[in-house]
This record gives sequence, C-alpha cells and structure tokens, in this order.
Amino acid sequence: MARRKRQHPFLALAQTYLTMYMPEMAGARLQVRMLDGPPGGPRYAVMAELCPRVCPRGTPPALALAGKCGQADCPLRRSVRLLFDRRGTMVQASRSGIHWS
Repeated sequence: MARRKRQHPFLALAQTYLTMYMPEMAGARLQVRMLDGPPGGPRYAVMAELCPRVCPRGTPPALALAGKCGQADCPLRRSVRLLFDRRGTMVQASRSGIHWS
C-alpha cells in the first residue's frame, strides 16, 4: 500500500489564514518556496492566486490556474503572498495582482 504524501506544515497554516481573513482565496492552489535571506528574516513564502474563468487577454483557464499566464501584473488576478519565519509565525501578508514566482 502506498504511503500518503506528507504535506508541508506551512500549507496548513496558510490555508487556515486564508479561510479566516481572505475567504475568496480559500480555494486557491498554494505553493511553498524556501527563501534565502538575513538571519531572523522570513524563511518561507506561501503564494496563492486566482484568475477569472474567462480571461479577456485570451489565456486559457488551465494555464492561468497553473500560474503560466504571460501577464506578470494583471488587474484581474487576485494573488496573495504570505511570509513565514522558521517557527511558523506569519511575518507579512501581501495582496496584489502580481504573479509571484
């Protein structure tokens, strides 16, 4: 029997935050990235984004959901980036229309 894939602990923290404070983003796909930075700075970034179902620029919805839209900053996109320190404390939450990569 195959083992279940272990979920990153910051995904659960980010999902809880989004459910409580940004319910419109609660169903978005989350991505975790480890950051390099000075000691004491944020170590992890969790990003989520939602695009409209029909893009006026012609990007197919499947590509937009996968984060492969050619438009870096779109006024129709809703995105959020949550920064966490090593201990799992959220340091910052940023809302924008930018595709965080």
